[in-house]
Amino acid sequence: MSDSPQRKGGRARAQNLTPEQRSDIARKGALAKHQNRADPPGSPDAGAIPWAVAEGELKIGGSTIACAVLDNGKRVLSQQGMLLALGRARTAKGGEGASVDEGPAFLRAQNLKEFISKDLELSTKAIMYKPELGGYTPHKGWLAIAYGHDAETFPEILNVFVSAKRADKLHYSQRHIAEMAERLLDALPKVAMVALVDEATGYQALRAHNELQTILSAYILPEHRPWTQKVPVEFTKEIYRVYGWNYTPDNRGPRYASKLIRNLLYKPLPAPVLPELDRVNPPNEKWQRKRRHHQHLTPETGLEHFKGQLSGVMALLRATPSNNKEFFWKLYNRSYGGQQNLDLGDDDF
Repeated sequence: MSDSPQRKGGRARAQNLTPEQRSDIARKGALAKHQNRADPPGSPDAGAIPWAVAEGELKIGGSTIACAVLDNGKRVLSQQGMLLALGRARTAKGGEGASVDEGPAFLRAQNLKEFISKDLELSTKAIMYKPELGGYTPHKGWLAIAYGHDAETFPEILNVFVSAKRADKLHYSQRHIAEMAERLLDALPKVAMVALVDEATGYQALRAHNELQTILSAYILPEHRPWTQKVPVEFTKEIYRVYGWNYTPDNRGPRYASKLIRNLLYKPLPAPVLPELDRVNPPNEKWQRKRRHHQHLTPETGLEHFKGQLSGVMALLRATPSNNKEFFWKLYNRSYGGQQNLDLGDDDF
């Protein structure tokens, strides 16, 4: 292959990147692959067939079953993997994927019908999906289509064969399947199949990232709004009264008071919110911040939660006798749970 100027330029740029920059480019590329996929224009099944956003292999009971997480949230086990795990041929007669509207071929035997509930029959219909490496051409359509079954039904499928064996209703040719089913059931950890598939595909990391971004986008504004006073003076006065401090309008008071506001109003917000507020609004060397944290909260969700927390704590402060912080913390811990540490350290807003 010739060394074109573009290829040489690409190598030169790559050599100037730090390992962190190369890692960041790779991470962004991986996320873009999962988050920005779309069916090509003109595709006849655009939006009808889900994508696999994460794929992997589930190793259990000496068997390996291909699995995937689809973009609609469904966790699936491949048909071929399930057939092989149960000691069946790789494909059923007539082609396993040809019966998308029916249950798996290995449950269609008449002697198994009495052990299959109506719910299981409906939930084991084959699921068609596009694997990560699938491609589309206008003339040939999708170059790769996969078929699977809802992963959560797998233990129930295994139980069909185990129950039929115990009732002595199996044909001779099905006995080895029941033995495999017993072995697989014994090997299944006492956790949901969803968790097993998420671990096998690595989707748990992507899911954690997406859920974190969902929380932060609901609570944090991308730009800070003009300052408005959301913590009323009365709230600060009540804290001073309960702690026995002398309040004057021009007195900033002890930094401990700012730490109290942090713990009382911001820490009860969802776990990732306060660290993100600290990141976008960091303190300087004097522990002073350019803006108030609440200036970064969204009006629809963040500020509403903040205001609700402020109102609740205000009611507890007003119910507390003067100079009796121990009484206040008993009320607070009883109302919000947990045990707050009264020695909150030194911080400032």
